[in-house]
Amino acid sequence: MLINIQFLRLVAAMLVVFYHTSSHLRSTGADHGIFFQINDAVGFAGVDIFFVISGFIMAHTSLNASGLASGWSFLRRRFARIYSGYWPFFFLAIPLFYWVNPVLMQDMDLLKNFFLWPVFPLLIAVSWTLIFEMFFYLLFTVVISLTEPRRLFVLYSLFVAMVIWSIYSQFVRTAYAPGHLEYMSKAEYYMVSPYLLEFLGGAIAAYWLSKPLQKARVPTAWFLLVLGSALFLAGGWINLNYFGGNIEEGYTVFYRVLVFGIPSVILLSALTRLDQAGLRAPARFSLLAGGASYAIYLSHTLILVALQKLGFNEFAAGWGGFVTPLIYLLLTLAVLAYSVAHYHWVERPLHRAFKRTLRVGRAPEPALPNAQNRV
Repeated sequence: MLINIQFLRLVAAMLVVFYHTSSHLRSTGADHGIFFQINDAVGFAGVDIFFVISGFIMAHTSLNASGLASGWSFLRRRFARIYSGYWPFFFLAIPLFYWVNPVLMQDMDLLKNFFLWPVFPLLIAVSWTLIFEMFFYLLFTVVISLTEPRRLFVLYSLFVAMVIWSIYSQFVRTAYAPGHLEYMSKAEYYMVSPYLLEFLGGAIAAYWLSKPLQKARVPTAWFLLVLGSALFLAGGWINLNYFGGNIEEGYTVFYRVLVFGIPSVILLSALTRLDQAGLRAPARFSLLAGGASYAIYLSHTLILVALQKLGFNEFAAGWGGFVTPLIYLLLTLAVLAYSVAHYHWVERPLHRAFKRTLRVGRAPEPALPNAQNRV
């Protein structure tokens, strides 16, 4: 696993944690401070980074795989990964929400939530992204099963088709406008969403990055890292000034993907090139904390809900001044610590058990070119 990509996974997960924690901080009436203000504008876009990484990893780990057997093996590995991480939190969420909000549970379809089938309401709110991931897995299984020499052409074709369809849906059909989106079928909502462009962008990037660029050097990768970061922050400014801070809503998904998907691909490309050049984030920390990103993502909303029920927000509000934001910042670090422990002691052993049950081994990961002097 590329070290820098694992680090980027951690960053993406923590952005989402900061974003949701910020809403609880806001309920106290305390001053946010600049850190949480920035995350109010961009934190949700950690999901967009996740989608790009997902497409990259799927393509990267299957560069040389093709045929029905490879496709079936890929799908089993992905199912083992997503369910082994999701189900422990699913079973924790059931008693939690019966305690916190029993009215919500009256209309809850637990079976569909269990299998991550498109449904509303969701038991774990952030699991909407996992439903998209399941579709991504199925789509890429088909791609692996049917193609290898022309796979990049297929990905390009899908990308172009999705760009055309997204523009048509946004501006001609106005499918994402209020009053229209509510009547969109679940099949269209998940199978031809603009989010698919982020997944395909990451997959195409994996092919670009599988070969060293002859003329590019390390400074180019640093420039891309700065550019991607600047564009990502600029996306927050656009969100606040042109979308009233609500670009994360389903009505504006086209613009969200445009504003945050492009910087996410640039950031992933820059960090991959730096990794190839031997310029990496701390390896042990990145592998452990990045590996725990799934647990971070799924656990934090449950922790926030439980603490809210216990009166944590009132407790934090009582301190006032700079102390209240500091308390919530420390809370995010506690979420990180818990998630790392969960990943080490629960998720990894359970994942290994799932793989044994499904009789799948580790995916063969091709070595990306080592470009010590060129990136």
